[in-house]
Amino acid sequence: MNVAWVMALVAATGAPGPGAFWPGAAQAVALSCAAATPAGRPLVFEPKVGLTPRRVEARGHLELTGCTSPDGSATALRSGWASVKATAQASCTSARQVRGSAVITWFGTNGRPVGTSRLRVRADRLVAERPADTLLTGSVTAGRMAGERVKGGISPATALLDCATQGMAALPGSGRITFG
Repeated sequence: MNVAWVMALVAATGAPGPGAFWPGAAQAVALSCAAATPAGRPLVFEPKVGLTPRRVEARGHLELTGCTSPDGSATALRSGWASVKATAQASCTSARQVRGSAVITWFGTNGRPVGTSRLRVRADRLVAERPADTLLTGSVTAGRMAGERVKGGISPATALLDCATQGMAALPGSGRITFG
């Protein structure tokens, strides 16, 4: 199972943002970070994900590093620590009915905490290419960047064949998360 997370909007600079003239055009990203499971602490699935879809609980942590704010609206946020918990109807190749939450503690340039964000994780439709990405899909409901959409992805370190033949109880991986 793969995991997904975060995207964001345009900063107020007086100039029209992307999409102002072409509806549907890409929006500026408020914040973009590398996301990875901590060493030795993968995301955990109970019961383990297998070839047949079933109700699974996922939980774990992600380290957010190298954060940049392309639109300039979140320049104080340099890194973060996310705690994620969700349930889904999931298999090695699909995820749907994803519901959960995440809390991110943000750190500034000096390494000190500068705030939190609460996320609602939600994906309703079937995702078949990278199903774990649904764990990083949702919106910020409170705290820093409230109201921003979240989208991301985590590539697993394990092969699909291993998941299908042995099941997957844990997912170490890395990817990106964006807010906007």
